[in-house]
Amino acid sequence: MEKLTIKDIARLANVSTATVSNYLNGNYSRMSEKTRKRLKDMIRETNYVPSSVARGLATNHNKTIGVSVTDITNPFTSTVLSGIYDACGKLGYTVVFTNASSDSTREIDNVNKLKHQEVSGLIIDPVDAENAIFKTLSNDSTVMIDRQAAAVKIDSVVTDNYNAVNKFVGNMKKGGYIDEDLYFISWPLRNVSTRLERYRGFKAATGIKDDSHLIFVDDSGDDQYFISQIKQIIDRKRSGKVGFFTMNGRVLLHLLKAMQALNYRYPDDVGIGSYEDLDWMGIIQPGISCIHQDSFNLGVTAVNTLVRKLEDEKTKHFVAQLIEVPTMIKMRGSY
Repeated sequence: MEKLTIKDIARLANVSTATVSNYLNGNYSRMSEKTRKRLKDMIRETNYVPSSVARGLATNHNKTIGVSVTDITNPFTSTVLSGIYDACGKLGYTVVFTNASSDSTREIDNVNKLKHQEVSGLIIDPVDAENAIFKTLSNDSTVMIDRQAAAVKIDSVVTDNYNAVNKFVGNMKKGGYIDEDLYFISWPLRNVSTRLERYRGFKAATGIKDDSHLIFVDDSGDDQYFISQIKQIIDRKRSGKVGFFTMNGRVLLHLLKAMQALNYRYPDDVGIGSYEDLDWMGIIQPGISCIHQDSFNLGVTAVNTLVRKLEDEKTKHFVAQLIEVPTMIKMRGSY
């Protein structure tokens, strides 16, 4: 006679494999007294001896979380990963990590590999949140982080992009900068939610309707055209000085290099501010005023959200949520 499996017990008792697993793990609070007795009797009658490995795989809950990130070389990503590893360690979970290197095809491969490893759940920092691969994932066992889809179908942990930028640029205006002399600098938007939401916050603060104050950094690495744009903007300023807001720390570096090439200095010639708070931004003098996002807490929140869904059936099948992690403005005299 073949050895009984956890799925056999679930079928015989007319319950889910998750309920059998909860019973075997002593989680009796998640079932009725009647169900508990039925399982006890069924296990005794069949002489069922559970396998800890089979138990975990049958419920797809082997305490392993698969993680796919967009780009491990991004300082933001490494801090998020620290939060993920820290939270997983405290909760007794193992992490399987993959890196998409900003390639959506590789991201699809990574997600499929993680699924084949039968991880308990997935945390995805997506290259493209609209990728069709995400339609194959269940909200019960998946969390997205940082970037979000236009229609949120999977719980997504993000920072407060729109309101934070709206408030920051509003502060620049209070400091004397006029709408016509404020500019938003970004990577090409490409339907990336973080870039779009931050730009939307900028437009709300300035009231500028068109894209005449949106400047792109060429992500191929050629800054010559970007440098010429910065020069033209400063040369035709309408008031005291121009204010630039960059969508993250890497874009800020391109702006600083352009200013150095043009022999401009902040805050004397221009004012600058940025989303993201990297260590060096508080060390250089004067420091860069910025929006500090709690990247570590993004990782922790993603893990806590996912584990809550994996371990408590009451949290499953709810409408997907957008979970915003608060930011704070740090003033350092750069505008």
